[in-house]
Amino acid sequence: MNSSQAPFAISEDQIAAIRKEGFVLLPNVLTPRQLIEWQKKLSELNEFAVGACNTQAQPTNMGFAESHGQTLLTRVNDLFAYYPDAVLDLMASPAILNIARGFGGEDIVPLQCDALFKQFYEHSEVLWHQDAIHSRNFPYFNIGIYLDDASAEDGCLELVPGSHHDVQDIRNLNNDFGWDIPGKIKVPAKAGDVIVHDMMVLHASGVKRNEKVRRTIYMEMRPAIAILEQGFQSKKWMELRRRWMAMVLRKSGMNFHNPSYIELIKDLANDADEFEQILAHREPPVPALY
Repeated sequence: MNSSQAPFAISEDQIAAIRKEGFVLLPNVLTPRQLIEWQKKLSELNEFAVGACNTQAQPTNMGFAESHGQTLLTRVNDLFAYYPDAVLDLMASPAILNIARGFGGEDIVPLQCDALFKQFYEHSEVLWHQDAIHSRNFPYFNIGIYLDDASAEDGCLELVPGSHHDVQDIRNLNNDFGWDIPGKIKVPAKAGDVIVHDMMVLHASGVKRNEKVRRTIYMEMRPAIAILEQGFQSKKWMELRRRWMAMVLRKSGMNFHNPSYIELIKDLANDADEFEQILAHREPPVPALY
């Protein structure tokens, strides 16, 4: 690891924390320039999406809510379809790349890169759920990059530490306890912070009470071998994710010594063509459990 990466090195304590508790908060990960850049881009994307809804059919691969006659953007899937260069730059930055490989190892690949917009409206809560059930033989986590503050009073992330070790009976937990599941905590974050959470940690977020939208970029990460082990997605889909990671490594300009990636980088086409292949071969995600 070179000196430029040192401030973003993942410690053994942080690795132990996510294994035990199912999450870790990493403050001030984004640089001021990155934060401003992505705040601007997602503001532009929000204006485009809502404007398109008002003049034509809703754009595909996005989620919307209706509130008091107003259309609200809530989700954009495949963020690289809109900002391919910027997404690669972000993923290849020393901080994000070290987070991904520090928690996931050298075989880690990106599965998705989406943006969530938590809007101010009456149904803005996200119910208790586990993102994806899996064997737990390999790391599987989301990197949540916060572009706006998430305070304890404004529907921040809530989770149950340690709940990721097992499949949870969420229906009975909801019936018995409602929102106040035993052991839950709030995890507030500031703009520029990152929360890494295990895909099986039980989590939710309450109603947004501040009128300002909260935007978060989520990068779903998993070792390539784990995709094959579960078999929910195809080998071709997995190989496209390995090519995506090879694009990230190529963009980073760092020296990595994994022979398979050295050869894969040599085989890459230009970024636009590679992303076109990824978008052309969609497969469903591992389903969440609510």
